[in-house]
Order: sequence, then structure tokens, then C-alpha cells
Amino acid sequence: MKRIVIFGECMVELRAQDDDSMAKSFAGDTYNTAVYFKRCLPESSVSYLTAIGADFLSDELLFKMGEHEINTDFVFRSTTQNLGLYMIRNDNQGERTFAYWRAQSAATQTLNLMSSTDFQCDWFYFSGISVAILDDEQREKLFLLIEDLKAKGCQIAFDPNYRPRLWKNKEEAQYWTSKGYAVSDLAFPGADDHLTLFSHTNADEIFDYLADKHIGEIVMKNGAIGVHILRENEQCIVPVERVTNVVDTTAAGDAFNGGYLAARLADKKPVESASYGAKVAATVITYPGAIISSDAFESHIPSL
Repeated sequence: MKRIVIFGECMVELRAQDDDSMAKSFAGDTYNTAVYFKRCLPESSVSYLTAIGADFLSDELLFKMGEHEINTDFVFRSTTQNLGLYMIRNDNQGERTFAYWRAQSAATQTLNLMSSTDFQCDWFYFSGISVAILDDEQREKLFLLIEDLKAKGCQIAFDPNYRPRLWKNKEEAQYWTSKGYAVSDLAFPGADDHLTLFSHTNADEIFDYLADKHIGEIVMKNGAIGVHILRENEQCIVPVERVTNVVDTTAAGDAFNGGYLAARLADKKPVESASYGAKVAATVITYPGAIISSDAFESHIPSL
């Protein structure tokens, strides 16, 4: 059984149903990836590393993780902080805007609350958001944990997932994003993120920037153009089908990553994995919310 630990923050998601009511759920970039990874590869062991509060919403999240068959052994609890919260609004094309309340999120103290860093896994996945929510001391602890895992043979996957509002400035984001790439065996750079953060305008510029990071496999998401894959000095582009009935693009990248990682851990080749991940993402964006129902998911996506 393949074992993956995914680190990050899960928040309460509020989504407008009409002018007077909201739908509540739980979501967050790496949490979304964890859920979709597990759905794609049910025989795997998926653990989520985070911190939550002692409030009733945190209790509800723990219950929901159990429903998703996510291992909660590495979910730590804070007595002083609770879950973060965000509200999402979608336009007619499914594009979204967010409002966040996460300053008191327990996840920002995860590394301080960890009772032990002695765990075993085949893969460890984190994102730029996972790093951004931590203070500098915990960021250093995170990278020490990653180096320890790598020494034990664990492989590391990273998505920069750049969110400007989470960083003090662009230079800070560039520094920690570069450190994330430097420890990675598999990376998911996004064209939009690199344009905003590094002023890279195409795949070649991104691959040139990453050349000295010694990343074994780079999977670059580039919207409707397709997925660029660089592995063992060979590059290819995997086309993606255009989705016409887009409802909510909130978790598109997260879902792709979950599908791609699951396929690779199921020993699928990169091109096949990219096509599978793209199909997962294409399905998710035709439904509202970051986490779609398991019935809706299973009606479109075969497990691996």
C-alpha cells in the first residue's frame, strides 16, 4: 500500500446559494488534493498533516475526514485557535473571488503543535500556501522535517500555489518557493503563478529557472494550452479537452494534482497521469464547491 502524507490547511468554506443563505463545507488547497487523491486511489493510505481547533466546526471537520477515509493521526488540536474560514463568489464563467478570515487559524501553528516528526511515508506533498501560513521558525522546522523524510527515502511533491496576500512581499515568496522546489522530486509549477511571481512568460523560461533545482519530474499546468511535462530531459505537451459547462474553478489545480499523483503512484506513465488528472479537474469544475460529492465524482472518474 502506497502511503502519502499531505500537509496544509483546511478551512470552513462558505458559498452563496442565494442572497440570503450560504452552503457550508470544508476545503483548502492541499486538503482538496488529499480527498481527490484518495478517491482516485482508494487502496492508498492518505494522511493529512495539519492543526485544527477544539471547537465544534473542528469536530465536524474531523468527522468529514473520516467520511473521506483520510487518516487523522497527524491532525493536531489547538486550545487557543480555531479553523480558518473563507467565502467564495463565482461569476457566470465559474471564475471565483475569495474573502478570507484565517489570521487565527490553528493550522498556522501546526509545526509547533507536532508531538513527533517520526513518521514513515512514501510521498510527502505540500504547497506554497502550506509554507506561507507559517512563521519563519516553523518554516525552518518544516524543511528540516522534509530533509529527514528524504533521508528515509520519501519522495517530495510540491505546488507553489502562489497567493500574494499570504506573503510579506514578492521577495519572501520567491525565497521560500525556491526552497520548496529545491527539495522536490515532483513539482507542479503553474504558468500564471510563475508569470506573477517570477515574470516567466512561457514553459521554456520556467524549465530554465528550475534546471538547477534537480527536480526529477516537472508537470506544468498551462490552462487550455495543455500540460507540459519535463522528465529525464524529455519534454512533451499533453492536450486537455475544453470544458464548456464550467460552474466553479475553485479546486481545478488541486484536483489535477490529486489525480496526477494518484496515477503516478499507481505506476501510470506521466502522459497517462496528466490525462487522468485533467479529467479529474474537468469533472470537478462542472460542480459547485471545492469538494464535489463522491457519487458525482465516481459517475465520471474510474478509480485506479
